[in-house]
Amino acid sequence: MAWIAAQGAIPVAPGLILGGSITISVALLCCSSYLLTGSYAARMPAYGEMEDKLKEGVEYFERGEWQEALDIFRGLMGPKMDHKRALYYAARCSEQLNDWEAVKLYCTKYLAMQPKDRDVWEMLANAHKRLFEYDEAEEAMNRASQLRSST
Repeated sequence: MAWIAAQGAIPVAPGLILGGSITISVALLCCSSYLLTGSYAARMPAYGEMEDKLKEGVEYFERGEWQEALDIFRGLMGPKMDHKRALYYAARCSEQLNDWEAVKLYCTKYLAMQPKDRDVWEMLANAHKRLFEYDEAEEAMNRASQLRSST
């Protein structure tokens, strides 16, 4: 528009159009960044609470209180089962409780998000073996053997 005004096609000062365009652009940028920052800030208390709950679950886990820890990890992973650390620890707790179907479920969900975790592939292979699913166990061990150890 400023270029058209400079050519004399419209009776407005080109500087006025250019300045107005810049002002509007800056205002839109500031408003959108303010809204985005506010949406992140609103999630921070919930994130802190989740970290505290995870720490509590890990403490139960380290004391060998598998069921108590598992209950916390199940609550953390939520209906979408998208909390990686909670899935990992839930699989480890289920392994201690000999719930091999749960181990398979948690490992599979975890590996969908973190496919290069050798230890979890090995845990999945062990769960398949315990359930007499030898082809799946072999496939999981093959995947594990292609990855470096996480330690």
